[in-house]
Amino acid sequence: MRKYILISLLSLLPIIIFAQISVNDFLKSYKNEESVVFQYNKLYELNTRSYNLPYVEKLEVRTETNEFDWRKQEYLLRVSPNSRRNVKTQRQFQETARYLSKKELEVAKNQAIRERYDLIIDNIFIKKILFIKKKQATLLKDKVTLLQRSISLDDFDVLELIEAEDDRQKNKREIMDLENAILTNKNNINRNITTGKKIQFNGEKMITIKDIKILLQSLKSSETVHPQVEVQSAKVYNQMLEYQWESSKTKFSLGFVQAKYGYDAEDNFRKSFSIGVGFDIPFKSMGRIDLNELELEVRESESDFRNIKNQISEGKYNQKQQLENLIRKYELVAQQLENGESEYALKEYQKIAETPPKALVKLRENTLKLEMLLEELAYKIMKSLVGYLDYSGLLVQDSFKNYLEKN
Repeated sequence: MRKYILISLLSLLPIIIFAQISVNDFLKSYKNEESVVFQYNKLYELNTRSYNLPYVEKLEVRTETNEFDWRKQEYLLRVSPNSRRNVKTQRQFQETARYLSKKELEVAKNQAIRERYDLIIDNIFIKKILFIKKKQATLLKDKVTLLQRSISLDDFDVLELIEAEDDRQKNKREIMDLENAILTNKNNINRNITTGKKIQFNGEKMITIKDIKILLQSLKSSETVHPQVEVQSAKVYNQMLEYQWESSKTKFSLGFVQAKYGYDAEDNFRKSFSIGVGFDIPFKSMGRIDLNELELEVRESESDFRNIKNQISEGKYNQKQQLENLIRKYELVAQQLENGESEYALKEYQKIAETPPKALVKLRENTLKLEMLLEELAYKIMKSLVGYLDYSGLLVQDSFKNYLEKN
């Protein structure tokens, strides 16, 4: 029996060891980000608690004895109301606070999702670039060996050997940097997940350059507003409401209404009962300094709104232009690599003479350089695509979308 259990566990071991977290799961882990959790809790508090201003600000009940005679006890009830204008302003302020919190949540989600997109792209492409770098390392080693063996030949160039050795050492340093970048990337990914699954994203499912061109065409008519613009718009409105609130304090208003009853055996009820009203009569200079400061804050907030709106608009345009330019470069290099012009020239040369070993090395060198350039361009294209989606406000939508994978 134990034998069968052990066999069953061993059969499941590859599944346990190689269980991987999907791109979708990792992107959706943004919900665990501390800034997102905080904004969720903040929005919940604002939605579940009432911060509305009551119509009655203060209610006072007073009593006192007249001439130390308990039979002449006086009673006073005073009500200090809030103006209808202030109640309405506070209600608007509360609604705006909820809206602002909702948009701040979207900004936090947008940032968390953007970071995860970048980590996924880094994870895939740094490994691809490292793979090519290692192929270059093998080629550079062979090149140095070939040049060392040709020292006795008439056409030997010592500068070429020195340059090849420098390239080899530089390649080693670049490999070390890439390996360190992979470890850093893995650590950052692990920090954002709570499962024990293996981190290995499948680059085979990633959208192609052709898919990106189709995606860009479909997004031409999108008019999504970036959440950061909406946040600043809400802040402007909040500043205006605060100005209205402070402005109301400088206007003539009802201060209180009171009813007073002083019992006296010799007086009837009408003589013992009285009603009083108090008004707040502010001076012109009262609160003027505060209002001036608030007015400046409103102007500053409006200026920030225009600046952010322009920055988002310019960023979106620049990212799209950069993305389209990178795609054109990618297609040019891909075509060059596919045509293999250097390889064709070498084949034609082989028809009339024996191919020199250095020519074969040089051909392989050029091919690897093109492969490296192609991967670097693809890397930049994916980064630029995420940047464009970010500036377009498309990373945060009601329906979650994974833009990195096909379909």
